[in-house]
Amino acid sequence: MNEILRIEGLRMAFGHHEVLREIDLSVAEGESIAIIGPSGSGKSTLLRCLNRLEEPTGGRMIFEGREFTAATDINALRTRMGMVFQHFNLFPHMTALGNVIEAPIHVRKVRREEAITEGLRLLAKVGLAERADAYPTQLSGGQKQRVAIARCLAMQPRLLLLDEVTSALDPELVGEVLAVIRDLARQGMTMLIVTHEMSFARDVADRVIFMDGGVIVEQGSPTEIFGNPKNERLRRFLRAVLEREAV
Repeated sequence: MNEILRIEGLRMAFGHHEVLREIDLSVAEGESIAIIGPSGSGKSTLLRCLNRLEEPTGGRMIFEGREFTAATDINALRTRMGMVFQHFNLFPHMTALGNVIEAPIHVRKVRREEAITEGLRLLAKVGLAERADAYPTQLSGGQKQRVAIARCLAMQPRLLLLDEVTSALDPELVGEVLAVIRDLARQGMTMLIVTHEMSFARDVADRVIFMDGGVIVEQGSPTEIFGNPKNERLRRFLRAVLEREAV
């Protein structure tokens, strides 16, 4: 498969505290990668650096064959590399459909009628066709997150960054959001997924990356990571997480 993203020696520090240290990563087109690890390991910071929400202190990031830096047109980059956050970030004064069509109309300059047709298709895709006219206050957390995913897809991104998109949801709402992401993976969407849902990572990801202390400690197929972890820190992490899930 063609490489869509390459990260070389990426570093990120807040003052004297190094959050990311010499991250090297290659992502192939159509690949779904789950990023797991304890809180504070640098997972979300990695995604935020990719989307230029944080400015790295060193290293190179190359997307679709072109290096992107502080001088890159951020809005143009974000039309190709979409990000979904854990807290939805929907516009409260807009309906579900309004949230989905806003960026295509104003950023991609899509005609309103075309944007509405595509927006309704995407809401149907995430199981919310009947909620197009609902405002965020009228939606459950799971529904809000599905609208956020549809809004991101409306920009037709080549790469989707998903930052713990189920962590703010009640447990009974998690499954409906994960089902949407699972369908996207089956359809070949390239994704980097930061998640605490181990069973989901094992089921959906082509590759799993374990981070700790700002570095990639181990990576491999779900079978390798969950069935035969080589690093002792990863083994301890999985024991703790899987025992908690079992309880």
